[in-house]
Amino acid sequence: MRHWLPAFAILAIALSPVKAQLPSFGDVPIEINAENSRFVGGLAVAEGNVEIVYGEMTIYSDYGQYNPETRDVLVTGNVRFYRDGKVMICERAVYNLETKQLRTSDVRADFYPMKFAADSMLSIGSGNYKANDAIFTTSDSSKPDYTLHAKSVRIYPKDRIVMSNVTVYVGKVPVFWYPYLYQSLKKDQSFSYSPGYTSIWGVYVLTQATFPISENVTGQVRLDLRSLRGVAGGFNLDFKYGKDNRDWGRFQSYYVDDLNPSINKTGFARQPIDPSRYRFTFQHRLFVTDDIYANINVNILSDVKFLQDFFPHEFRIDPQPDNAISLTKLSENYTLTGVVRGQINDFYGVTERLPEVSLDVKRHALFNSPIFYEGETSAGLLRRTFAANTGFPNYSATRFDTFHQFLLPQTYFDWLSFIPRAGGRLTYYSESGGLNIQSKNFNQTLGILDLSVPGEVPHLKGTVTRSLSPQGPLVRPVFEAGAESSFKLSRAYEAVQSRAWGLDGLRHVVQPYTDFSYVLTSKNPSQILQFDRLNPSDQLPPLDFPQFTPIDSIGNWTKLRLGVRNNFETRRDNRTFNWLAIDTYVDWNIGQPKFMSSFFDEGTFSNVINKIRFNPLPWVNFQFIAQLPLLNSGSTESFPNTTKPSAAELSALNPGFTEFNSDLNILASDSMSFTIGQRYIRNNPFFQDSNLLTFGTYLRINDNWGFSVREQYEVHDHILETQRYELHRDLSSWIASLGFLFGNNHRAGANNSTKGSSEFGFMLTFTLKDLPQVNIPIGQNPNSGSSVKGQ
Repeated sequence: MRHWLPAFAILAIALSPVKAQLPSFGDVPIEINAENSRFVGGLAVAEGNVEIVYGEMTIYSDYGQYNPETRDVLVTGNVRFYRDGKVMICERAVYNLETKQLRTSDVRADFYPMKFAADSMLSIGSGNYKANDAIFTTSDSSKPDYTLHAKSVRIYPKDRIVMSNVTVYVGKVPVFWYPYLYQSLKKDQSFSYSPGYTSIWGVYVLTQATFPISENVTGQVRLDLRSLRGVAGGFNLDFKYGKDNRDWGRFQSYYVDDLNPSINKTGFARQPIDPSRYRFTFQHRLFVTDDIYANINVNILSDVKFLQDFFPHEFRIDPQPDNAISLTKLSENYTLTGVVRGQINDFYGVTERLPEVSLDVKRHALFNSPIFYEGETSAGLLRRTFAANTGFPNYSATRFDTFHQFLLPQTYFDWLSFIPRAGGRLTYYSESGGLNIQSKNFNQTLGILDLSVPGEVPHLKGTVTRSLSPQGPLVRPVFEAGAESSFKLSRAYEAVQSRAWGLDGLRHVVQPYTDFSYVLTSKNPSQILQFDRLNPSDQLPPLDFPQFTPIDSIGNWTKLRLGVRNNFETRRDNRTFNWLAIDTYVDWNIGQPKFMSSFFDEGTFSNVINKIRFNPLPWVNFQFIAQLPLLNSGSTESFPNTTKPSAAELSALNPGFTEFNSDLNILASDSMSFTIGQRYIRNNPFFQDSNLLTFGTYLRINDNWGFSVREQYEVHDHILETQRYELHRDLSSWIASLGFLFGNNHRAGANNSTKGSSEFGFMLTFTLKDLPQVNIPIGQNPNSGSSVKGQ
C-alpha cells in the first residue's frame, strides 16, 4: 500500500517551531510517495519505488529519508533527479531543501551537448556544480568513441564547463593532455589527429586542439610532424567583445625549422630559402563608436614560399597578404577613411600609403533637386616599392586627387531610362616620370604603365636594365562625360507549364542597355607614376567614375558599351524566380584607351561577352561565361616601326582572346552529386593558354559508406594535374576518411620540355559528427592550407 506524506504534516508533528522560523521553506511543500513509509527517530523514511516531489524537482530512488531538523533529503539506490527537462542519475545523493546544496556519488548526467559521469559532484549554488574524477563525451554509446577525463570540473549548465588536468582519449588510447580546459556549451571545441604521407612533406602527423579560453576567447594549439620538413607548431587566438560582439580579432603564429626548404614540386624556379620559417598574423576590427571603426591587418612571413609550402589553401586565395591599418567614419552620405599601408615583407611588391586619407561622397540628390551628386577626394604620401632583386626602381610622390560628378536621372515616354552625367577630376603629383628600358638591341623610354606587365618585355633580347627618369611635379586635369540608358520589354507565357523543368508560367524580360563614356585629359598615363594602376586581367574595366579605381592609368578614351539582358522568370514558392539569365555585351573603343602597355593594342572592339545563369530546378544550376573576338582583328599600329612584332608575337599580343568558364552542379539523387567545370583561355596577352577540365562526385553507397572523387585535367598540355580519391566510413560518432592524392605539376617549357615534378600523398582523417557545435576541422587534402583545417 502506498502512502502520501505531505511536508506540512511531517513538520507539524516533528519540528513545528523551526517551520515558523523558515517561512520561505514552508511555502513549498514536499511530498513523499513510496511502497513503505515510516518515522524512525524523527526521520521520515521511505522504501521501494520512492518518489519525492519538491517544487520543480522530482527524485526517484530505492530508498529515501527526510530529516526535518537539517532539511536534508537522503536518497540511495538507482537515484534519478528530474528538473527543467534534464535528468541526473547517481547511486547516492543528499539534497538540502533550505540551502539547495546537492552532494552525489557515482553520478551521470547530460549537460547538453556533453554527456557526463563523475565519482562525486557537489552543487555550488545557483544551479552550478563541482565534480571530481569526471568523464565527458558527446558519443551516445555504452562504449564512446572518445572521452575527456578531468580530475576536477566546474559545471555551469547552459553556459560553460571548466576542467582541470584533462586527458583526451580516443577509445582507450590517450592522445592529448590539457592542464586546463574551458568549454563553453555555446562555442566550438575540437581535437584532430591526421596522419598521412605526401612527397612534399613525407610521412606526417598533424594535430590541432581548439578550446575556449573564456566566454568569447578561443585558443588553438597546433603540433605538426613531417619527416621531410621537421617539427612545426603554433598558437592561434580568436576573440570577440564589445556591443553585440561586433569587435573581433584573430592572431595566428606558426614556426618550422625546415629540414628541406629547397623541395620544389612546381614548374617554377626557387631561390635559396632560410630553414627558419615562420608566420605571424594579426587581424582586428574595433568599433570606436557606432559609426567609427578601425581595421588592423598585419602579416609577417619569413619568405615568399612559406604559404605555398605550408598553407597552400590560403596561398591560392590570397598569395600576397596585406599589411595595413585603417580608420573609417561612416555616415549616411559619405565615408571618411584614413589608411597606413607598408611593405613589411620585402619579397612582395606593394604600394605603400604613408598615410592616405580619402573622402567618398555617396550618390545623393542635391538640395532636393533632380540633380544627383557623387565624388571622392584623397591625399597622401604614396610609394611604389617593388620586391627585392627584381631590378625595378622604387618611386614615390605626394598625390592629391579630387573628383566630382553630377547626374540627371530621367525617364522618357514612361519606359526609357536615361542618365546623363558630367564630371571632372584634378590630380596633383609631386613627382612624375618615365621608365628607361635598355637592352642589347633596344633603347626606349616607356611609360610607367609597362611596370604592370609581368616578366620581361617580349621583344627585348639580352640583359635588360630599367631606370627611372624623374620629370618633376605634374598636374593632370580630367574631364569626364557620358550617359547610361536602358528600357525593358516583357511578355508572359502562362501556358508554359513543366514540372520536369520547374516551370509554372514563363515571362521573358528583354532589357537593352548602353553606357557611353568620354574621357579627356592633357596628360598621357606614361608620364604618371603608377600607384593605383590597372593590372593585367581578362575582365573589361569599368567605364564609369568612380567605379574605375586605377586613377593613375586614366588616359583619353571614347567608349560605348552595348548590351542586352534576357531574363526568363517563372513562379516558384509563391515568388518570382529567375529561371534563366543571359547578359550579352561588347565595348566599342571609338577612341582606344592605352591601359596596360605601349606594346598592347586593345583593338577597336572588345570581346563579345556572354554571361549565363541557368537554375531550372532546385538541384541543378549552371553558370557559363564566354568571351569571343567576333569583331576584332590584329593591328601593329601601336608598335614603333623599329620594333614591329613577328606574326607569332602579334598573335600573342592580339586582344582578341577567347575564354570560356563553365560550372555545372547536379544533385542527381539523395545518394549522388557531381560537379563539372571548364576553364579555357587562348591568345590572351597576359595569361598562358589553358583548357582545364574539373570533375567531382560524391556517392553515398549505404548508411555507413561513401566515396568521393575530384580530378583536374589540362587538355592544353595533356596532363591529369590532380586526382583525389576518398573513402568515407561512418563510425557512429565519427566519420573516418581514407584519401589518396596524385598531383602532376609539370608544365610546358622551352623546346617542348617540361618543368616540375609529380607528387603523391595519402591521409587518414577523422571528423566528429555527433555534435554540430563541436567541429573536428580536418582537411581531406593534406595541402589544404592549415595543417588540419579543411577546404
